[in-house]
Amino acid sequence: MATPFASMAVKWALDKLSSLMVPERTFSSSSSINQGMKDLRVLEKTMQRIHATLVDAEEHWNIHEETAKLRLKELKELAYGAQDVVEEYEYEVNRCRPEDPDRYACNGSKRKRHQVNGDHLSEVGLVPVSNELAAKARELIQRFDEMKVYYKYFSISDNDGERRTAPGIECVRPTSYFVVKESIVGRESDREKVIEKLMFGEGSNVASHLFVLAIVGMGGLGKTTLARLVYNDQTMCQSFDVRAWVYVSDHFEPKSLMEKIAVSIEELSNELSSPKENSKELSELVDPRNKLVNKIKGKRIFLVLDDVWNERMDCWEALQDPMLAAQHCKILVTTRNLSVARLVQTMPHYTMNHLSPQESWTLFKRTVTTPENAIQGNLVDIAKKIVEKCDRLPLAIKTIGSMLRYETHESRWIDILESDLWDLDKAQSEVLPALKLSYKNMPVHLKQCFLALCLFPKGRLRDRSEVIWLWKLLDMLKDDERNDGDKNGNRYFDELVQRSFLQLFSGSCIMHDLIHDLACHLSGNEFFRLEGDKPVQIPENTRFMSIHNCDTSVQFSVTSHPLWAIIVFGVKNYSRVNNPEHFFLYCKNLRVLSLSYSNIGKALPRYISGLKLLRRLELPLDGDYLKLICNLGPTDRVDYLKELECAPNGIGNLINLHTLRDIRIRRCGCSFNLSELKNLNKLRELRIRGLGNLSHTEDANEVQLVSKKHLHLLELNFSDEKECQKEQCQQLLQQYEKVSHEQLELDFTFEEGFKKFRYQSVQQLEYVTVSHNEILESLRPHEGLINLIIEDYDCQSYPNWLGNASFSRLTVLVISARRKWVRQQRVPTLGELPALKSLKISSMYYLEHIGREFCSHAPGIKGFPSLTSLEFSYIPWWNEWTGVDYGDFPFMETLSLRTVYKLRALPLDRFPSLGTLTLDECDGIDTIPAGGTIKKLCIGGCYGLYTLPTQSSLLKLQLKDCPRLSVVSSMPELDTLEIFKCPKLTAVGFMPKLQTSKIQHCRNLITIDSMHD
Repeated sequence: MATPFASMAVKWALDKLSSLMVPERTFSSSSSINQGMKDLRVLEKTMQRIHATLVDAEEHWNIHEETAKLRLKELKELAYGAQDVVEEYEYEVNRCRPEDPDRYACNGSKRKRHQVNGDHLSEVGLVPVSNELAAKARELIQRFDEMKVYYKYFSISDNDGERRTAPGIECVRPTSYFVVKESIVGRESDREKVIEKLMFGEGSNVASHLFVLAIVGMGGLGKTTLARLVYNDQTMCQSFDVRAWVYVSDHFEPKSLMEKIAVSIEELSNELSSPKENSKELSELVDPRNKLVNKIKGKRIFLVLDDVWNERMDCWEALQDPMLAAQHCKILVTTRNLSVARLVQTMPHYTMNHLSPQESWTLFKRTVTTPENAIQGNLVDIAKKIVEKCDRLPLAIKTIGSMLRYETHESRWIDILESDLWDLDKAQSEVLPALKLSYKNMPVHLKQCFLALCLFPKGRLRDRSEVIWLWKLLDMLKDDERNDGDKNGNRYFDELVQRSFLQLFSGSCIMHDLIHDLACHLSGNEFFRLEGDKPVQIPENTRFMSIHNCDTSVQFSVTSHPLWAIIVFGVKNYSRVNNPEHFFLYCKNLRVLSLSYSNIGKALPRYISGLKLLRRLELPLDGDYLKLICNLGPTDRVDYLKELECAPNGIGNLINLHTLRDIRIRRCGCSFNLSELKNLNKLRELRIRGLGNLSHTEDANEVQLVSKKHLHLLELNFSDEKECQKEQCQQLLQQYEKVSHEQLELDFTFEEGFKKFRYQSVQQLEYVTVSHNEILESLRPHEGLINLIIEDYDCQSYPNWLGNASFSRLTVLVISARRKWVRQQRVPTLGELPALKSLKISSMYYLEHIGREFCSHAPGIKGFPSLTSLEFSYIPWWNEWTGVDYGDFPFMETLSLRTVYKLRALPLDRFPSLGTLTLDECDGIDTIPAGGTIKKLCIGGCYGLYTLPTQSSLLKLQLKDCPRLSVVSSMPELDTLEIFKCPKLTAVGFMPKLQTSKIQHCRNLITIDSMHD
């Protein structure tokens, strides 16, 4: 029974409660709220005990006793109940928080302030615990006390009788090297490839005579079987003096393994010759390391380490140490974890594949049939569906096949086909332990992320971003000043891939069907998928529910259901629930709602005020009910809104909001009011479009970006979007057609949206704006910003803060334009940014010169100390680049220039680390200086290029559409050459290390020197 969600929930509640509680000394014994606080104190201690028990249960999770299962179930319910109480109290605290955090005076007394959620101060001590909430806390405490009494007096102990040990995961038998070749299908090619890699593989990183190859794959795939085939192969037997097979599993203790290796060598030697007397007694007196060294010294040894889980380098190095005594040592490791393979391997690992459909069918037939009972009649079609259900996993195929070996009744075959694999006894004893072992060896945070994947429909490809989105939605990724949720999500995703829980396929990922079934089995009814078109009763203890491609009705067996999250998966499929209001009538503890691609959101506005614990919300982009939610008043219940096309007024009330992807400023009443951003101090991502429409710098000052210390991505777009209601303006002004004044300024303060227009005539409306420089100066962000994008900035000067060295975390900067009217004639000074790694500058149509000011204005300061990638594009009139000193750009690895027609030379000698140079439509460049450090050179559409001198370090060269190019000189290190459409090319020089070449549409090419020896 998996408990990571409950343990994490109660841990979160404990942390939250400790931040909300007031020290006991703050109140006198007569305080009216003292009893409620005491109840929360007792609940806090109860939660600590529950958390400790759940953590222990997850660490020692192989539980079979029904009493233990029941106890865990009850503890999980208490854990979630405690979380509900804490969050309800937090809601009351936040509800009573003053709208202005600077005003705390009350009755003239000075009161203690306590910090809540890091950004707001609240007088927590002044918020009493309601009688209803205190009663809930006391009920949880009472239930816990009853549990303690019951299990103290009613549990069966060892004194009540002899305990029968239930077979489980700990009882899985250690593997051996014995193999029955007749039972193996489809691994002959794998055997040959592994032997070839072992016998002729590349040398070791440790010593020239030590080779380590890892076989990697998910549980049940046949890694051990393949290792057995290799171990018993005649070639391997004849090529080594001694061989040893050791089953490692999750107990990797070097001395113990040395002893096992020595024993394995002895056992194999005894099989081949008569055993030596008293060898056991003598061996017990010898240190395991010395014993092993004595057995392998000067010999050729082949060692198989089966089922390795160790990820500690020190343990692996300790085991390697005695192996260096051998003349020649080759080690074959089987593991489910790619991290283990990378730790031990000295040559590229070997990835196991699933059986092919035909091999799967052959293995099933070989397992299920005997000469007397071949599969016949209707059983053939049923059998093929059973094999398909096993999803090409050998262990599952053999297990199910053995269950049907002597079964002739069609009904039994149909039962197995229609049953969940985990409901079959034999599968529970063979397949389940093999796959569960992978789960057991994961840390708790990974277990939690893995279990959540059962919410996805089975067998569907998923993008990495969609998986991480689900984890973020369920609050599984730490996201604060010290932890970046996306980075954590990417790391967890990679770990699940390395542990063979996820498989990468064409840029997406997929879970093997049985791994998906494992997640569903472990999570029980705590996770539930709503699919299909039949009415469904939601299980009583479901906390997390996903909806996919359904058209149905839902029913609840209890009036207060503990459902925590509803997530709709869609895009291509729209889900419809015929009675969506039931979710909000019966589920008052909802925290997460992702309701796009369904009709459920239409019922939300009527019930939103009752969802006190709601904190994450995703709605259809154009939902009118979003405006209603924003107008509920200040709330921190919602911290994430997905892909909001046009943020409604009132969104400033969502003070916990993390992401605001796209807000637009227009020239009409539908424009977003920037003052809404004032109190959104938890924003991580912010994109503002239409800044060119601002008419007052005060609007930009209202944003107060400098106070948003969590902001790491900021995109500022200065376009002047004209989707305004100008026609309405004309209609409203028709009454003034007879005005005789040649120019009349009108202030339409009485009409929302028209106060920023100056009326000159009935035919002309002029929109008043301010300079982009003033706006950008007012939008100075916090100095912790990491990514900055500025688009369509149209001003000759830049604000003082842009490029300031105080922005010590800024690593990515993009300055671009989408329209040709942008008139910049110079670039800002950016070289003093200490952490800048990637810089892109594009669409500066009037820029002609870049000088020293690009790197620094200060003497002695070296520019761009951390930059690794620089790109210029669409700067057609740029003709000169000067002012680059030695010491500037010390780490720049990549330089790209695109559509830079006039530039005639590059300061390449000032870029000591340059490895990749890309030139596209750079007509002014006629040659590339010889020598240099460039390893990859891509040139395309450069009409001025006529010759390419020798590049001593160049490895890859691509030339395309260079009509004047006539000669490509010798390239001593080049291994890849591609040349297309160079009609005047006549000669290609000597390239001794060339491996791959492709030359097309070069009709005048006459001389090609010998390209390789």
